[in-house]
Amino acid sequence: MEKKKGINSGYRKVRVWVKTANSTYTGTLHVPASGKRSSDIINDSRQFLSMTDVESKDFASPKPYLAINKRLVEMVEILEPEKEG
Repeated sequence: MEKKKGINSGYRKVRVWVKTANSTYTGTLHVPASGKRSSDIINDSRQFLSMTDVESKDFASPKPYLAINKRLVEMVEILEPEKEG
């Protein structure tokens, strides 16, 4: 019987802080383990920055998933630096 891979297989979890014009968010980026860096995800052509386990002063409780329009992002800080291979 073949074991199914989990949704997060092949990804590194990177904790980030994101500042937009109207709020700030702390959450997890899922970066492909195939040699990509957080900056590759932040700068790619996708319109949204997808995050999980997101906290913000605007939420009563953490959100399991949030997509932030990259055009609104002013600053991103890596809270837990990646270990480069």
